[in-house]
Amino acid sequence: MKQTLTNFFIATSIFMLSCTSCKKDTTPEADNPYGLPNATQTGANIFAYLIDGKSQIVKNSIYTLGASIIKDTLAISGESGDTNYFENIGLVIVGNLTVGSSYQINQSSTFIQMSTNKNCKGFLGSNIIKTFAVQGTILLSKVDLNNKVISGTFNCNIPSSGCDTIRITNGRFDIKYN
Repeated sequence: MKQTLTNFFIATSIFMLSCTSCKKDTTPEADNPYGLPNATQTGANIFAYLIDGKSQIVKNSIYTLGASIIKDTLAISGESGDTNYFENIGLVIVGNLTVGSSYQINQSSTFIQMSTNKNCKGFLGSNIIKTFAVQGTILLSKVDLNNKVISGTFNCNIPSSGCDTIRITNGRFDIKYN
């Protein structure tokens, strides 16, 4: 009887271990090594990027994240910061919105604007500084007018008066708009 119980215990243990080792991890692997959320296309309300190598993730709030498509114009805006400062990045594409298209920054129909209340040295000011990117791209990976989801990636260089150029890289957005 003791031998039968021992065999049963060993068999049950092996079975339990084999079942737990076969468990599939459903967490998607990160598509970047920077701690940004994955670039998705589900309307997950993501707007994140690296600014000079430092990650910025916009918190999902009606006041800090938004997108709209009106006629032939796409506008996306994400704001990050804290109680002392803010940084707002706005992306605009005017014209034919095509999935898979890469739109070059041209200052007239495709542009990225950064607004902030701190200067490039990190000092807060009383004025809001608005600067436009001089080069970069916006890539649309999803434009779903029925489910109102817009997704894509972006990067750009923004000149900064008296400082080095601001580099925004690994930008991603996946927004469900109204």
